[in-house]
Amino acid sequence: MEEFEMEIVEINPKEWGSFVIRGLAAILFGAVVLLWTEITLELLMILFGLLVIVYGITLAAFGSTRPVGESRTTLTMIMGILVVILGIVAVAMPFLVAAVIVSVIGMLALVMGATDLGIAIFAMEGRSHRVLLALSGILSIILGLLFLVYPLMGGIVLVALYLGVFSILFGVLSVAAGIALRGEAKEN
Repeated sequence: MEEFEMEIVEINPKEWGSFVIRGLAAILFGAVVLLWTEITLELLMILFGLLVIVYGITLAAFGSTRPVGESRTTLTMIMGILVVILGIVAVAMPFLVAAVIVSVIGMLALVMGATDLGIAIFAMEGRSHRVLLALSGILSIILGLLFLVYPLMGGIVLVALYLGVFSILFGVLSVAAGIALRGEAKEN
């Protein structure tokens, strides 16, 4: 049996500036996402569409290189063509694709919320657990309904909260790490 060794590399405190630059870039990116969320959503859907087109082309090419009659050759080529069409739709109508994706997330949130609520009502023992699970289910149902009724707004909120806020928090932590490393560099 092979042995596994892990090498721990120490960060040189003199490299603090790279952390600060990375952090500031992430904060700037997060602020741009929060300020122009609609444009960010459109751009993400276009990039998603381009990725899907490339995947579809490779899938169709893979299907076309297989010998005729081999299992799933035709199905692979048809799937590749359909995926390319989906990618073209995503590039041409990014907000439609975003609305569909958010609607699917909304349906999943409804199902998860209803499941949590059902478990809280019928299956769990203990009062505090049931109340918390019921609240979780109710929140999921509310989110699911909001996403189904306002899918584009849901997409914008998802982009803003997850991408924008995450980037800003990541940036702040990175800047803090850089400043801490700078303090270590001064000590040495």
